[in-house]
Amino acid sequence: MTLPIHFLIFCNRGIQVLIISWYSGNKAFLGLMGGFLLGDKVVFPDVMTTLQTKQFHFRVTEPGWTFPKHHHKMFELLYCYDGSAIQTVDEKPIPFHSGNWLIIPPGIRHSVMNPGPGNYAYLSLTFDVDDPQFRHWFQVQPVQTWNNDQLSQSALAQLDALLTNTLLLSSSSAPVTNETEQIILMMEKFRLQAVLFMVLHEILNLQLATSSPRQITNKDLSLYELEIAYQIEKYISKNYHSADLTISRIAEQFCLSRVQCHKIFTKVHNISPRQYLTNKRLQQAKYLLLHSNLKIQAIAEQVGFHSVSHFSRHFKRWTGVSPMQYRPKIFN
Repeated sequence: MTLPIHFLIFCNRGIQVLIISWYSGNKAFLGLMGGFLLGDKVVFPDVMTTLQTKQFHFRVTEPGWTFPKHHHKMFELLYCYDGSAIQTVDEKPIPFHSGNWLIIPPGIRHSVMNPGPGNYAYLSLTFDVDDPQFRHWFQVQPVQTWNNDQLSQSALAQLDALLTNTLLLSSSSAPVTNETEQIILMMEKFRLQAVLFMVLHEILNLQLATSSPRQITNKDLSLYELEIAYQIEKYISKNYHSADLTISRIAEQFCLSRVQCHKIFTKVHNISPRQYLTNKRLQQAKYLLLHSNLKIQAIAEQVGFHSVSHFSRHFKRWTGVSPMQYRPKIFN
């Protein structure tokens, strides 16, 4: 047996010989550990991290397929197996090609579209790690794609094996005892966690090599703040046409003070709720002026103004021209 031989060498000649027999190919490691004597000890930090994974799935989509804007309360890891798509993350379109990886932090609004001409095959996994440093790091990094060429192929090989075994298990017609199936599922769960940590480790290495101190320092956002801010955004988008919609009423709707509402929304969206409401009304007013034959009064009412004069004053202050001047002459 090899191990007893190593053990005897370890006892008689010290730890350096043991390292040579186990790590003969790693000269850097030998150089680091060469000064260690028998009895010396390296203490590694305790690890008490909880990993949670959900919604792990593989899917093939047709050209033209879309998934609407949404957000998760956990991180999402995406991998493009084949084809390509456009991932729109926080209003920024990101081309997503075969072999690309993408991590989307919690609370970030995103959507996806397969522009064609071929199918788009992807893998998606939402996950969370209760490590504050990990969460902070990945939340403040710019969202960008990473390619297989930049990552170790071992992670992809393990991922392929995981996916293959899962598909075979779900489609197999051969009799499988419940106990055997549970053991296989347990093994694949461990494999999934291992693969996830391997991918995250390699992406983290790449981020460390490319990130600047400015990118590393950023605001911390709790899941509560993210969820409340997006619920407020959703509420404004649904009710901006109401002339009675005010920031005080929005705050009351979510059991917040007016100051809390302003602070949380601004922290998440980098814009105040009042300005966001104004922008929504202006955007819709411009659209109706350009693409409908509605009268100015009707448009004013649809974007939350009681009177045409009030709407016209605000519109001119926003754009520099009156609604009548902004509208194409064909409608005038």
